[in-house]
Parts: sequence; C-alpha cells; structure tokens
Amino acid sequence: MVISPRFASGEETDTPLAGEPHQAEIFGQEIHVPPRDRRHVTAINIGMNWIPDGPKRLELLPFGALFVWRNWDDENQRFRGTFSGVFNDINYQRGLSSTSPWFAAMTFENVIIPFGRYEYVEGQAIKDVDLQWNYFFAGIGIGYRRPLSPGGQDNAAEFSLTYEPGYRWFDRSSKTSNNFIVPQNTYEGRVHARLRIDKFERNLMELLHHGFAFGGDALYGHRARWRQWGDPEFETPDNHDDHTFMLASFYAALAGKIPLVPSERHRLIVTMYGGIGKNLDRFSTFRLPGRPTGYEWEALSRPLIPGVAFNELFPRKYAIANFTYRYEALFFLYPYIRGTWSAIERARFNDNGSLRYQVDMLPAVGGGIVSGAPWGSQIEINYSYNFGIYRDRHGPKLGGNSVVVFWSKLL
Repeated sequence: MVISPRFASGEETDTPLAGEPHQAEIFGQEIHVPPRDRRHVTAINIGMNWIPDGPKRLELLPFGALFVWRNWDDENQRFRGTFSGVFNDINYQRGLSSTSPWFAAMTFENVIIPFGRYEYVEGQAIKDVDLQWNYFFAGIGIGYRRPLSPGGQDNAAEFSLTYEPGYRWFDRSSKTSNNFIVPQNTYEGRVHARLRIDKFERNLMELLHHGFAFGGDALYGHRARWRQWGDPEFETPDNHDDHTFMLASFYAALAGKIPLVPSERHRLIVTMYGGIGKNLDRFSTFRLPGRPTGYEWEALSRPLIPGVAFNELFPRKYAIANFTYRYEALFFLYPYIRGTWSAIERARFNDNGSLRYQVDMLPAVGGGIVSGAPWGSQIEINYSYNFGIYRDRHGPKLGGNSVVVFWSKLL
C-alpha cells in the first residue's frame, strides 16, 4: 500500500526500528510493516545533485549505484559491494573458522573515467591541468570482528589490516596544457589499517536513532615509478615529493534524545570528520565531500560537507562537524534541519595568479526530508547553503546553494 503523508491518528508510539515489524493506523486504516532481514540487502540508489553557478561539469550531476550486502552469520562470511561502473568498491570477509572472531579480508577498488578531469580554484575551472587518471587496487589481509550491543547485524567492533597492490595510469586530454608534465604510469602498493565501531540503533528508514559510532583509516602508500609532474602555474601540494605518502582520517557519530524533551520523536544527531596527510598530491590527497553519503555502517565513515560539488575540494587536512535536528512526523516521514562547521585546506589565488594553500572556514545550513515513497522505496530531498564555498557568478563570489534528491529501493 502507498501511504500519503497527510494525517495520522492514534497515540504516540515508540519509533519503529530497522528490520522489526510495525503496526500503525493512518486514515483509519491499519498498516502492517512486515519484518525484514537486514543481513541480506540488495538496493539500487540513484540521485541528482544540482549546484547553481557551480563547477560547470558538476553543476547538474546524476549519480547512482547498486548496493549489495550479505552477512552469513552461520558461515562467518560477509560481503559488501558498491557498484556504479566508473567506481566500484568491494569488501569480502571470511572467518578463519565458523566461530573465530578473526577473518581473512579481500578488497577491491577502482575508478575508471574515460575523459579528462580538471580542478577548480575559487569556483573557476583550471582547464590546463585537465588529465585522464584512473586506478585500481586489490587488497588482501586479516581482521578481527566482535559483535556489540544492541545486537543488530551491523553492530560490531571491526579492525582490519590489508596490503593493497594496485596500478595508476594517466593520459592527456584535448584540454591539457602543452607545459603540463604527465605523471608516470606506476605500480602503487598501499598498507591500509581500518577501524569501525558501531553501536547504533537505526529506525525503520535506516536513519540513526540512538547510540554512537566511531572509527578511522590510516594508509601508507609507495609508488614504484614517479617523477616531478604538473604545470609550473598550478602546483598541487607536495608534487615534488615522490614515491611515498601517508594519510589518516577519523569519524565519530552520536544520536539520541534532545535534553529535557521526553518524546523520542525529536532526535539530535552529531557527526564529526577529520583528516591529515603528508606528501600528498593531486592523486593521493583527500577528495571532499567524497562519495554520496548515507547511514549504513560503512557509508557513515564518508565525510559530509553540504553545498560542495563531488570531489571539488582536495585538501591535505580538514575538520568537519554536522549538527542535525530531526523530527519523526510519521513513522515513515522525517523532516530535519542541519548546521555544519568545517575547516578545510584549499587552493586560493594570489594577486599574481599563483596559488597558495590555506585553511578556510566553510559553514553551511540546510534542511530536508526523508520519506517513504511509492513501490516500497525511500526518497530524500535536501537543500543546503554553504557560506564559505566559492561560486563563479561572473567572477568568484562566496556562498552557494545545492539541492540533492536521492532515491533508493530494495530489490
């Protein structure tokens, strides 16, 4: 049955939790939500990010992915995959025995985009540095996983250490400057330490309801063949340091009732992110805001900066804090407002046209709604305004809007 969010009757009930059955009365009709096995999920996610006066190639950006999650508890195996064609991310774990907390880990990640990509500084495109650059990494290692309360299939403490051999390759495009020195194609090996702690209860719409999570990633990379690359007029951080680099990132999230408010319909959610690196260049540095984010336990680790285009920022260090108030209007309808504070290193122009890198503040405000939708799907619509981002409105100016529409459906 398709439910239209207009009126609801009846007394306030506890918030329905993810995977559990739920009964409600809407328009005088009894609605029954059956239980759902959250250990086996296949979902399609598609959306659109619109940034007026934003980066030309990213002003109207469609995105989508197929998400697959399998948790075979009785066999002590887990599989998580995100597939979008140009980007794919796979993590497979198999316990050393049917009851052992130790597991063997195998990972795969790739980006293959068949056209050049340039960078943006103060909202302006630097087309001379347009370059085709792609990579893949396949990793193997060992990890440890222990279930945590409240006992959901995603409530666990998990640590893994993997070695990820891979390859990066590069090519010019029609826009690349003749002065641009293309990096060498190279083997790259990475050591990756990963920590995830999740003690969240999630509601029927898979939104954070109560609890906390934290974790992080540390990565050390070595390139077998490397040389000074780039354009003298556009030097990215540390592109003279070769072969090795290091970076570390962390995240933390907390959700619960608002103090002095007895109803659990009102929730406060805080998420924080940070990262720092050494010897990072255009191809190893952080990319913010990263990928489309979510509340699934791995997606929660991805930074969220409202009002910023996909991979628009490329800092060596950053810190972000998001504060969200969310209201449960109906068991399937959740409007929210959000405020964001962030300090991000980014490229800025000097008076002579050269670049410098400095930490700027990028505060943002916004709001949206998450709702059940026809055919058993879910939709989120969000508007944000970022006061610190540069947009090119006949010359760079501070402040920019963004609208995100995100739709997902279980298959």
